[in-house]
Amino acid sequence: MNRIKKLQNRYENELLKDNIPFWEKYSIDHQYGGFLSCLEQDGTCYDTRKFMWMQWREVYMFAALYNSIFREERFLKYAVDGFDFLMEHARKPDGSYHYILNRQGLADADGEAGAEIFSASFAAIAGAELFRAAGEQRFADEAISACQIFRNHTGSADAPPPPEFPGRKHFNQLAYPMILLNVLQIMQNSPGTNAVSDQDVRNCIDRIRSFYNPEYGLIFERRLADGTFDLDTQDGRFNNPGHALEGLSFIFEYCRTHDDAELLNWALKTAENEFDFGWDEIGGGIRYFRDIMDKPVSKNEFMLKAWWPQCESAAAMMRAFELSGNGAFLDKLEQIEAFALAHLKDPVFPEWFAYAATDGRQHHTYKGSRWKTFFHVPRYLLNNALSCRQILS
Repeated sequence: MNRIKKLQNRYENELLKDNIPFWEKYSIDHQYGGFLSCLEQDGTCYDTRKFMWMQWREVYMFAALYNSIFREERFLKYAVDGFDFLMEHARKPDGSYHYILNRQGLADADGEAGAEIFSASFAAIAGAELFRAAGEQRFADEAISACQIFRNHTGSADAPPPPEFPGRKHFNQLAYPMILLNVLQIMQNSPGTNAVSDQDVRNCIDRIRSFYNPEYGLIFERRLADGTFDLDTQDGRFNNPGHALEGLSFIFEYCRTHDDAELLNWALKTAENEFDFGWDEIGGGIRYFRDIMDKPVSKNEFMLKAWWPQCESAAAMMRAFELSGNGAFLDKLEQIEAFALAHLKDPVFPEWFAYAATDGRQHHTYKGSRWKTFFHVPRYLLNNALSCRQILS
């Protein structure tokens, strides 16, 4: 248990003394409202635009901290103020959101290659967490509205391609059920934000499992609409280890409160497979992308070790250890964190860099961007700290 206590102390110290103070000091826009996410190494803002994913994620994270054992009244104020800014400036009449705002809150863009729909998923978890914190119906109403928008999209996103492209393959995407599972779980934990049933949650888990290929023992990022897998193209063979492990982490959360030995055993074995497949034996760390058949990956992100796959993989390993007691998962957790602390955590200023090269070298200096904010790192630190406390209790 000394290992667990040591981990707990590190998580809590990093969360409370490094991570939260950095974002609290530099991200909150006291002049115009909302949050600044594009932050240099020392917290200096290098792009004042406000990106919807980042705005809602930060509202959620401060609300989640308020609802945790680390509650501080100011966390709730940050979350409520951010929510109010977004209601005033980002929400469109149909309930969706502008995708990018300028600093003052004027609309800058409404979309980016389909990524905009995930704004609704993050708004849903932010509203649900705020409702659990403060009990005001307006937070629940926004969570319900945003969740419905996202659910409607996940049902239509898998529509067949236009008939003028008969050669285009019709893929379903793992990201939709994986993110929806997290949304539904958070809403379930916030009674009053909608009647989310266990069956709704279980349907999401079944959808995630449909991306699992038993021949490879891995979760594909895409599968064909008929339920089969495309091994002829890079798109079909695409594997994102961090995404797969994040989804498994949400499934572990379900297994905490549901007695389903088959599901738990499958999730544990698949998490082990995804770690082994995603781990870089030469440079260390969880790789961003892989080809299921180990063929070349042409996406430039292949050359990076990103912060969030390390966070989500470490969170999955902690939950796997908590549920199984298998020390091998704790060993894998410590492997991930040894890489992250050596190559991503800044020894000079608090917080993590977003990326390292495949060999661990740093080629940039920023701590936040249009994709990185006060979310993956603090969520992992918070959840792993709570898991440690649970194990030690």
